[in-house]
Amino acid sequence: MWIVIALVSLAAFIILVLSVPLDVALHMDVHGRPRFGMRLVWLFGLVSREVRREKKKPEAEKGKVEGKQKLRERGEGVRLVFEILRTKGLLSQIIRLLRDVLSHLKFREFGANLRVGLDNPADTGLLFAFIAPANLLLSSFFPRAIRVQPSFGDEAILDGYLYGTARLWPIQLVTPIMGSAFSLPTMRAAKTLVSTKWKR
Repeated sequence: MWIVIALVSLAAFIILVLSVPLDVALHMDVHGRPRFGMRLVWLFGLVSREVRREKKKPEAEKGKVEGKQKLRERGEGVRLVFEILRTKGLLSQIIRLLRDVLSHLKFREFGANLRVGLDNPADTGLLFAFIAPANLLLSSFFPRAIRVQPSFGDEAILDGYLYGTARLWPIQLVTPIMGSAFSLPTMRAAKTLVSTKWKR
């Protein structure tokens, strides 16, 4: 009897924990090389964690044999990724999962100030023919927060910053994540991954 009570209590505790909202703050600075950062705030500010993409420290030069081995392993990894992405139905499954996750996000703030240009001014104009409608749509939801300007120079450029804050309830993501994890395309991709690793 006490085992049943313990399991029920554990399930109730997990549900309670997943019902606490999670605040996500994203920011990206693009000045030459993009720098990405993310802050996660949980339990109404009691738990906070900053996630940053740090630059790798330059390593000492190593032998050519090790360098060739790393290149070979990197090439094998890229081939494996493409092989997995070619799994029937996997891309649509990933898109569906992303759509479900985004539908549960409650955006609280969003802003962008970007200067975008391609090396050909004509290509830049064509690019902004597609960007302008999306820019107007976003500006209607976030007035005076979205600013994307074209740069008609002779070199490609992407400069500025992006930021946004959103809130989500983890318990709402359990169903789409579990459904995606146990779907047929995901099972096929897992089988491909395991079989490839086993052959090595």
